Amino acid sequence: MVLLAIVVGVGRELIPDGSGDEPGIVGLGLRWILLGVAGIVVLAAAAGFASWYFTRYVIDDEELRIETGAIFKNSKRVPFERVQSVDIIQQFAARIFGLAELRIEVGAGDSTIKLRYLTRQQAGSLRDYLLSRAHGDRVRIGEPGATSASVLTDLSVADQALVTVSPQRLVVGFLLSSEFLFSVAALVIALGVTAWFDVVGFALAGLIPLAIGLVSMIGRRVFQMFNFTLAQSARGVRVTRGLFNLTSQSVPVNRIQGIRVLQPILWRRLGWYRVDVNVLGYGSSEGSDNDTSATSVLVPVADGHDVAVTLGRILPGFDVGQVELHTSPRRARWLRPFDFWTLRYGTDDRVVITEHGWLTHIRNLVPHAKTQSVRLSQGPLQRRLGLADVHLDITRGPVTPIAHQLDAAAARALILSQLDLARAARAADRIRGSLEPTDPAAGDPTADDRGRRLVLERFGIGERDRVGSGGESEVYGLGPDRVLRIYRGGHEAPADMIAQLRPLYAGWSGQRIGLELPQILDAGEISGRWFSVDRRMSGGSLSTWLAGAETGARREALLGYLDAAGRIQQLPSPVRGHARLLGPGSPREFDTLVALLTDQLLRILPASQTRLEADVPGIAATWDELQVWLTARQGVPRLVHGDFCPPNTYVSVLPDGRPVISGVGDFSPHTLHADPMMDIAGAVMFLELEDYDGAAEDAAWLSGQAQTRFGPDVAEALPMYRRYFGFYFSNSFAFDPALYDWCRRQLTR
Repeated sequence: MVLLAIVVGVGRELIPDGSGDEPGIVGLGLRWILLGVAGIVVLAAAAGFASWYFTRYVIDDEELRIETGAIFKNSKRVPFERVQSVDIIQQFAARIFGLAELRIEVGAGDSTIKLRYLTRQQAGSLRDYLLSRAHGDRVRIGEPGATSASVLTDLSVADQALVTVSPQRLVVGFLLSSEFLFSVAALVIALGVTAWFDVVGFALAGLIPLAIGLVSMIGRRVFQMFNFTLAQSARGVRVTRGLFNLTSQSVPVNRIQGIRVLQPILWRRLGWYRVDVNVLGYGSSEGSDNDTSATSVLVPVADGHDVAVTLGRILPGFDVGQVELHTSPRRARWLRPFDFWTLRYGTDDRVVITEHGWLTHIRNLVPHAKTQSVRLSQGPLQRRLGLADVHLDITRGPVTPIAHQLDAAAARALILSQLDLARAARAADRIRGSLEPTDPAAGDPTADDRGRRLVLERFGIGERDRVGSGGESEVYGLGPDRVLRIYRGGHEAPADMIAQLRPLYAGWSGQRIGLELPQILDAGEISGRWFSVDRRMSGGSLSTWLAGAETGARREALLGYLDAAGRIQQLPSPVRGHARLLGPGSPREFDTLVALLTDQLLRILPASQTRLEADVPGIAATWDELQVWLTARQGVPRLVHGDFCPPNTYVSVLPDGRPVISGVGDFSPHTLHADPMMDIAGAVMFLELEDYDGAAEDAAWLSGQAQTRFGPDVAEALPMYRRYFGFYFSNSFAFDPALYDWCRRQLTR
């Protein structure tokens, strides 16, 4: 664009105007013209390269520092807590080369900070890191999983699309919008009138800007909003849009100050709406012609379901239908005869709502805590009629909440109540923000609950979304293809565990063993609680399904379950010998199987040895016998899940009613490169822990099937691995008495 401006500007000065006084650029000849253009291109390219080459950014524990300039150095320091939003802009030319621009909004009157040009993966990783640090989370930059899933939407694989706007709906909505129809009507009327009076030539000075405004409107409402997607991310919501220039705008939910739901009259039969927001730090960009600027449009064309989903993400658990709305008195018709019946307002303990408009109905929702001030205004006619307007002041933007034409007494009551509600809401936010989780070991029994609540609030979900739990984490649904895993406060080193699991899962992504395998899409820490966003397995827990299945269907599923234990052995391992793959200091190799498994047991036994010596007679002899057998055990090591059981296995039911084992999850510090018979034995013995009628009979039947499928070695290995797992899970007496009782039985068989 700069080159085009230079060429046009210079060309206008040098091209002859016909007066004969100046030779113009034509007189220089084509050769010199091309050389001049080439020189401008080289200079522009050199300037751009120098600007890019001498730009550096540094990240430390407290801030982002950006340094620019070759001769005159300029350094900008951005503390993480001042970062309000981080957007990725991909100009059309930059998209071709896989590059992107990062725009960082820091507010407080500072200009937008720009980083040009990064690769898409670098921009995505840096954006997610900065947004996490702005929320006070501790994360690691540059971890895999932050890359875009699609060049059309720039959504991370961890993002969940909430609302998508099809091109057809976008175009139809634009054509039926009041803004477009009024502009077209004005242009047609102007052309008709000027043509009638035969003065079109004289009116061009006014008609051309009107036509340009119409074209600009098409660009803003169609090209800029093309392929519009509103997605949920760990840090808020993400808006991606654009046909040629792709803009990815991250909007932290806590910075949304107000919401406007707008419905033009021609959209009502279609049930369509537009959702706008005021975002702290953006101001009003609604009318900007820059298609890469931040937008206040959260959804350009939405149906009723889309609006409910959007409001549910911004205000979790809020039901707008439960708020009682009050109408303005009938005498308001003297001041608003065209829409007095649409004037409404209402409050509950979370938001204040105002409504107005007939040709375009507008509903404004403002959380009490976002209200900055409240004003009452009365004109002379309003005073005579006993009416007043109540203005709720929030940050700048398209949302302008005003309760119009209220009874004067009701207006004063609303102001006083709103001041109290806003004060209480802000106090509650401060208290909630100060409840930092403490170490549960330090004696605070509610710390674990606080940390989990903060993570759930960040993702906009609640306890109702829990789909499972285990000794290491709790799992919550985030949609049809993702789950949120919140690691327990006492679980050892979840950050290191996540860092070890991600490359291990990545190494399995191309394997075809007939089972779905886990994948970590995103991870981070919120106020001391680590979480990961994982791929959601199809089907449901085999453990839950077994409890309600008929005997024939159960046994068919259990055969697939046993077969899955064998398929896991086909997965590659990062090491060749016997090794612990996950956990502190992993991967760690051992010379023999007995050395590996003894090391595993010695990490557990200090906590349970005294209890076992009291509960299991002859425990020392049992230990010695296991050591002798493991020392003699030979074989090629394979991947071992280490906790292969029905709760960690997923089953799907085909349309014909047949059950199929669809996936295996929850690899953990139990995962080894060791004797593959461990999982075969585990599949049989852990079935005994299931709480349904017939579980013991199914386990005995499955033991016979295992010997048929995997040979007589099962009969020798099963009793010994009963002892190993009896020792290994013996520390469960502290949190699962039933599992400890099972361990005691294995050691006394």
